[in-house]
Amino acid sequence: MKKHSLEQRSAEWHKLRLGKLGGSECIGITTPARMKTTLNKKLAEIITGVAEEVFVNEAMQYGIDWENFVADRYSSKNFVNVESVGAITNDDYPLAILSPDGLVGELGAIEIKCPQPKGFVEMSLLMINGKKGLDKIIVSHRPQILWYFMMMPNIDYVDYVIYNDGFTKFKVDYRAVRISRTDIIKDIMKMIASYKVYEANYKEKLNQILAI
Repeated sequence: MKKHSLEQRSAEWHKLRLGKLGGSECIGITTPARMKTTLNKKLAEIITGVAEEVFVNEAMQYGIDWENFVADRYSSKNFVNVESVGAITNDDYPLAILSPDGLVGELGAIEIKCPQPKGFVEMSLLMINGKKGLDKIIVSHRPQILWYFMMMPNIDYVDYVIYNDGFTKFKVDYRAVRISRTDIIKDIMKMIASYKVYEANYKEKLNQILAI
């Protein structure tokens, strides 16, 4: 595992990510149909040297704008320092990359989500009523959490944190739940297996395209 000290969303960060599968994209290898689309996208990136442009909508920008505030609040509430890291790579997974929202010591990490109000309600109810582990977060975010554990085999937990300032007056604008490695070992292994299939397909299709 290697930490890269660079600013997220900088030119250097985008260059490092080119052709690699990030945490927010890894849901794209969880089904055969999604994997086909993801493969085509990443093969195009690595061959052309140009990443597909991502449009940042208002909801996405909201999350970007509040991320540092939420990380500071997490730090204050838990009496810990949150380390900012541009990216994580791992030689065991050369086609993968992770841009964590923060690292907590040697054993932890945080993933921050700042959803719109409807999404915040849905996520809050799962945190309250979910049994444990991945049951406490929405399905679409589960692969990203597993990506943390795959890319950083040393960590024991990821704290999944949600925030929306529209709920501040009721003092329920911030919620967090801890996802422990020991609760989701089988899910992590499934994600690793999906990555291995993706890597094999990637190499095969790249050789086919570049064959002369």
